[in-house]
Amino acid sequence: MLKNRTVQFLFSKYLFISFLVTTLIIPAISLADADRIFKENSKAVVVVIAYDKQDKPISQGSGFIVRPDGAIVTNYHVISNAVDIKVKVGDKLLKVEGLLHIDKENDIVILKAKGKDLSVIKIGDIEKVSVGEKVYVISSPEGLENTISDGVLSGIRELDPKRKILQITAPISKGSSGGPVFNKNGEVIGIATFLIEEAQNLNFAIPVNLIKDKISARKVAALKDVDIEDYKKIAAFWLMIGLSYEADSLFKEAIEAYKQAVRVNPDFTYAHAYAHNRLGIAYSKSGMYREAMEAFKQAIRIEPDYAEAYNNLGKTYVELGMYREAIEACKQAIRIKPGFAMAHYGLGLTYLLIDNRGLALEQYKILKSLDPKLADHLFNFIYK
Repeated sequence: MLKNRTVQFLFSKYLFISFLVTTLIIPAISLADADRIFKENSKAVVVVIAYDKQDKPISQGSGFIVRPDGAIVTNYHVISNAVDIKVKVGDKLLKVEGLLHIDKENDIVILKAKGKDLSVIKIGDIEKVSVGEKVYVISSPEGLENTISDGVLSGIRELDPKRKILQITAPISKGSSGGPVFNKNGEVIGIATFLIEEAQNLNFAIPVNLIKDKISARKVAALKDVDIEDYKKIAAFWLMIGLSYEADSLFKEAIEAYKQAVRVNPDFTYAHAYAHNRLGIAYSKSGMYREAMEAFKQAIRIEPDYAEAYNNLGKTYVELGMYREAIEACKQAIRIKPGFAMAHYGLGLTYLLIDNRGLALEQYKILKSLDPKLADHLFNFIYK
């Protein structure tokens, strides 16, 4: 008995010590990473200032150097409406000669400043990162130059097979736009973007992979020859505004933002489809299922092979008690995207609503290989 108590005491002591080590050392490691990343990269992070015709600053953001000769990445909206642009590198103010690359829909621009032998960052790869990883942002929020903040990569939203947005918890605010988002190895995986102050629970970063093959560009387009339009006239701006509002459960505001995304750029087909899909989600979260149904249908009319919109339409049909229609919508989602686990799960649940346990079991069997956790959930409903 005494021996057992001794073992139990020693085991409890081991657990307590392990807890102390975990709680004390992990934050220390995080702080050490932040300090190292800041020291290695702060000289390559710049302040970007846009000027109007009267040579007055109209906006300010952050950026990072990707070539020693002054190629600098930032957000497109930072330079929106600019007539002149300058970048602050340490205590030096460099004039921007022109633009090397513009991607309005992804909110990216590469500037060419007059410089040489400048410090540069290391480019990473978002295909090699995982949700939950630690991330660090160096930027100049609210004019506080070269400030570092940390958080985690909380999600990767896929807008289409070629377009993704990173969600991060690292705090960013006005002035952070264009700042680099680093992984724990000190490699840039994203470009921080901040658009509105009302919705800050969801911070965005544009994947750095979008500029990897653009860094070597040498042709400089002079500012006077480039049409730098108001960013609020671009669908992507309103899409991200809507996502931010959704994150704060401000669904009415999200609905208006998505409607604006549809209005401002009629030629950007995918933005229209995605905006209608998100509009439907916002309507659903507001309990406006009829409106949601029409929004999802419109997304499908624009993009007929939009599996996610079909799946969302199926959920909406269920809310409206239209089970046969829900089954057909889920089947369409699966036809387009055979490995779509959520569509199989929704189809299985809908079969149960029409008392067809046999067909629900078929979906359970399919789900076992696609998503075992969802399969277990469906199994519990089947035999509830």
